[in-house]
Amino acid sequence: MLQASVAVRLTARGLVDAFQMLKSSRDVFSPGPELPTTLRRAMALVSAVAMREGYPFDIASQINAFTVMTGRPVKTWGPASFTECDERDAILLDTGYGVPTAECSDLAELRTEDDIREDLFHERLRSALRGLPAKHAASLYREVRQDIVRRPVRTRSEVLSFAQSNPELAGEIPGFFKQLPASATDGHILRLCGHCQAPLFPSSDRRAFPMGRCAVRECRMAYPDPVMGSEHDVASPSDWRIADPAIMTFWVGPGLPEIKLYDELRAIRDDVELYPMMDMADVGIGGLAVGVDIKSYSSAAVLGERFSRDIGGLRAFKRRIVAVPDFWISIDRDYLKTAARVSSLKDGIEFLSVGQVVREFTR
Repeated sequence: MLQASVAVRLTARGLVDAFQMLKSSRDVFSPGPELPTTLRRAMALVSAVAMREGYPFDIASQINAFTVMTGRPVKTWGPASFTECDERDAILLDTGYGVPTAECSDLAELRTEDDIREDLFHERLRSALRGLPAKHAASLYREVRQDIVRRPVRTRSEVLSFAQSNPELAGEIPGFFKQLPASATDGHILRLCGHCQAPLFPSSDRRAFPMGRCAVRECRMAYPDPVMGSEHDVASPSDWRIADPAIMTFWVGPGLPEIKLYDELRAIRDDVELYPMMDMADVGIGGLAVGVDIKSYSSAAVLGERFSRDIGGLRAFKRRIVAVPDFWISIDRDYLKTAARVSSLKDGIEFLSVGQVVREFTR
């Protein structure tokens, strides 16, 4: 199990390194010398663990097959030790947008959460707001970030209008979006998800998914049956923009339960704030009375370990809650207990489901 854990963590490091390398060029993974050494070593170690356990075939000899495998929980990789290691529930790669997951970044042992956020354009957003009065900066941060989560896809002219309506961030906002990939359209038809407004990508299984499938993991988990929200005739994909893949993976996906929780609480009470103090928590209640940080990790153990190291911005709040989307609890009924045990409830944090938070604060 120890070797399996080392292999998983090295794989996480390799995937993060590969993503950093490919981020600017957007090249395709290949087994050549440009592949990060950490990822090549990880593949060799995974293969070695499997072969040592007598597994009937090499599970990590081909990079494309290997990265597909990392988009599934570690426990499904095959050899027994991967089903028993602490990281067994971790999903390292978001297959929808080809970006390492948050738990992958944590397993890769990046130095601080700011290192991860920098990859998400978080630091660019905060840097652009430096020098503004704190209250105004916090308001702009909140409005821009939630706007992207609520509408990750828009026309090119709508992106420019969005930037112009926020002049303090006009130079940054266009860079948060990329050209819509041609694969997002069905011929000239773009269908947007009724739950998250991301594209419904055409599926090879037309019978099961006639309208296409959403690539946002949290949306698929919460709503397994796709629902089309709107349909657009797209003359050219270059006329449309979608949030950068890293933003889709780290802002839009995790942001769905954040926005949903905020909206549900706000409908009942007026002391709720989204992204208070520029993201010291995801949702604040009663000023500094309660801070709620929502984390969508498939592995309870990885989540617990992450908060055993540092509780981050939750330290600013009197009551500190880490909330987990309910779909993860439905898969693992011991999820909250495991996260609490591994974290040792550092600095008084609590682990609740998002549903439990809604019920407690809307009574």
